[in-house]
Amino acid sequence: MPNFSIGVDLGGTNLRIAAVDEQGTLMEKITLGTKTVLGRDQVLNNMCDAIQQTSEKYKASANLLGVGIGVPGIMDKQTGMMRESPNLPGWADYPVRAEIERRLGTPVILENDANAAAFGEKWLGAGRHVSDLAMLTLGTGVGGGIVMDGEIWHGMSGMAGEFGHMTVEPAGPQCGCGNRGCLEQYASATAVMRMAREAVAAGDAPGLARAASSDVEFSAKEIYNLALQGTSRPGRFSAAWVGLWYLPCHHDQRTQP
Repeated sequence: MPNFSIGVDLGGTNLRIAAVDEQGTLMEKITLGTKTVLGRDQVLNNMCDAIQQTSEKYKASANLLGVGIGVPGIMDKQTGMMRESPNLPGWADYPVRAEIERRLGTPVILENDANAAAFGEKWLGAGRHVSDLAMLTLGTGVGGGIVMDGEIWHGMSGMAGEFGHMTVEPAGPQCGCGNRGCLEQYASATAVMRMAREAVAAGDAPGLARAASSDVEFSAKEIYNLALQGTSRPGRFSAAWVGLWYLPCHHDQRTQP
């Protein structure tokens, strides 16, 4: 009987679940909204339900080896504890791996999402012919992963590759990590929304204000679409300018496997 595994990309905005065989061939992919506003337990419920549904489809013809989950944050790989995650409120110091293994009854590997993405590129993507690479991931936040000699480099404390939390403006906005002026505060979908809200509050973005008031699910993607439509207005910030920040984030979402 052939083997398969299930990979999970648990992001602050989207929850992606895929079944792959031992060669990395995609068998199935599911994309859901993470819905962090509903709380940690509901996110776990939704994720585990989707994993179980996917596993049930293939268990008669293939053997499930385990589940790998990429999470946005700092974790203790030895214990499977989530230490801190700016984009997943309420997950700090939570035994993520143990809880998911309890629910699913199968081995679970927990890894930083950007590290997992970098290793995926090393295995099957743009880095498959090299031993060393660095990857920048852009979405709800900004992450990074480093592969050295064909293996993920975690660094001394497991925080290697956290490019999104490098300081680019010491007096900049407060970041969820506690620092100020992190790259994530300027080049992520979250940053797009913050800059848009600031522009609307200052009265500098009437186009954005109209769009936001008419759409309860107004997001960075809508700002991007406004930029493509050429929405403009006087003032320091424009929908087009703010929307351009979303281009790399949008690109990352389009290139997900």
